[in-house]
Amino acid sequence: MSDPTVTRLFGGPGSGKTTALLDRVEGLIDEGADMRDILVVSYTRAAAAEVRERLAERLDTTPRHLQGNVATMHAKAYELLNLSRGDVVGEDDKEAFCDDYGVEYEDEYSGGGRRTARSTTLGNKVIATSQWLQRTKRDVADWYDVPFQWDVEEVRLPPEIDPNAQEGNKYTPTWPSDDDRLDVPEAIRAWRAYKGEEGLVGFADMLERVKQRSLVPTVDHLVIDEFQDITTLQYDVYQEWKPHVETALIAGDDDQVVYAWQGADPALLLDTEVDNDEVLPNSYRLPSNILTVVNTEIRHIDKRQEKDLKPRTEGGVVEAVDSPSMLDLVRNVRHTVQSTDDETVMLLFRARYQMFDFIDEFISEGIPFSCLTDQRMWTDRLTDYVRAVEAVDRGEALTALQARRLADILQDSAFGSNDRDELYDFLNEVEETAEEDDLAEVPLSPEDVKEHVPFMPDGPAAADMARKITSFQRKSVKAYFAGNYAGEAPDRVRLGTIHSAKGREADHVFVNTDLTEKVVEQMAAQADQQGLDVTGVDGEEFTKSTSPVPVLTDNERRVFYVGMSRARERLVLMQNLVTGAPTLPISVVLHNEIREEDPQAIVDEIVEEVEAPDPEVEA
Repeated sequence: MSDPTVTRLFGGPGSGKTTALLDRVEGLIDEGADMRDILVVSYTRAAAAEVRERLAERLDTTPRHLQGNVATMHAKAYELLNLSRGDVVGEDDKEAFCDDYGVEYEDEYSGGGRRTARSTTLGNKVIATSQWLQRTKRDVADWYDVPFQWDVEEVRLPPEIDPNAQEGNKYTPTWPSDDDRLDVPEAIRAWRAYKGEEGLVGFADMLERVKQRSLVPTVDHLVIDEFQDITTLQYDVYQEWKPHVETALIAGDDDQVVYAWQGADPALLLDTEVDNDEVLPNSYRLPSNILTVVNTEIRHIDKRQEKDLKPRTEGGVVEAVDSPSMLDLVRNVRHTVQSTDDETVMLLFRARYQMFDFIDEFISEGIPFSCLTDQRMWTDRLTDYVRAVEAVDRGEALTALQARRLADILQDSAFGSNDRDELYDFLNEVEETAEEDDLAEVPLSPEDVKEHVPFMPDGPAAADMARKITSFQRKSVKAYFAGNYAGEAPDRVRLGTIHSAKGREADHVFVNTDLTEKVVEQMAAQADQQGLDVTGVDGEEFTKSTSPVPVLTDNERRVFYVGMSRARERLVLMQNLVTGAPTLPISVVLHNEIREEDPQAIVDEIVEEVEAPDPEVEA
């Protein structure tokens, strides 16, 4: 056991927090530490992968070599517990339990990856509630504290508030004999028993076992990024590990909590005991006008660490649009792409189904795009295939990697009487004799490809001649070759949920403020738990169906702060875009109240009246 030196690093949006964190790791190594003596914990797998790549480049090694020392907390727990993949709960296990128990369960990624987020079935709610209770270290009896609203027609509420609960002496049963509504605590206990019987372990179970068994990584230095998103359970694991290291660095931004629905608590970052505090002073991303608007949005939260960020530069554009159609948004994105040179675009939605509604309108434009939340759109694999088709069609050299994508994706008919494996064999020979190890650096002539693929498709036929691609990819490739965007990089336009945008940025950022019934339900439950008197515009009860939404809870405010603070040059806020979705007015985002003013006038007033700090840095 030791008394480690703990440093807390606050970094606002675009302040270079990850770079500062990597600098600290590199500094430890310069002082004599070995990378094996350092554990860097990131909140998500994507964040861990990014840190591994950036650190590997600095240390002149490979990301795979760093996998054991840069990981999520769950991945480290998985390693410490010596688990195998079959031990971990999957979607099939959840569905099987719910089917046996007689409650409905909705696969999160059913329907070709279109997670609707419109409904929360009872099975999903029960399992999510069980996990939330574990993450926040609460008893099953506290199930009603979870940020859900429960339908009294389907679920037995706590007896003190359930209208069907019976009163009498100690022999009087709580519920009538014909009350067949779901008993949530019983269902939670049944789910946990099911996992035990099947030998299954959930993510929260892993951390509980690590804490209970005092399993500690053998390192001297602990670094935890995105500390604002950890749960009470993860904080306990941190407290278990901390006395066994010499130094601990916790980095985060309490304003950028995006996993509150999973039990994340920014107070754990704000209130923990530390020896040193550091606040990064500059935003290398946000210009003054955008910084002013996002500061107005986030300062409605009372308990927070003020960052006093200085902007990257003066200016920036903030637009506010009321009730655009999806076609209007498509036109706006098209104009942005056509009128700028290589400036990047990001479109952010509160839920995946909203993003897919936009894709349905946008895909025919032919503009290549990538999705932050779905890897089955313009992937690197698909891009290499398209570039290979273009190169061969123009009679230009392509790379061996692009040729391999042709071998992977082309239909059998493209090879005529030849065998697909002959192309693979040829490429293997090229790889063995090439001076370069990277196939993307090995050139091939188009004649080499045509020799093995006699019916090589041109651009218009590329989509129809492809196999092993999704319907969205096929439609997108077909539209691309029919359009005027040849050679356009697919990562210039990126789509995603606000959660998926964490740590990313773009020149032009479009943020849709429309919510989902699930999100509004959670906000209404939180307002009720906090005793807030919140009603709709006509005085009606605040429920999941309330629209426009009259208030923004702190948790949701932090989510929108993350989305809005991605913009380097231009921020576009849109309200009432998605048909049928609860509308969150821009006035509620910026002033926490419904106002009748034009949204653009509200934004302009903020920009004119609030003075941003002078910039100290230029990008």
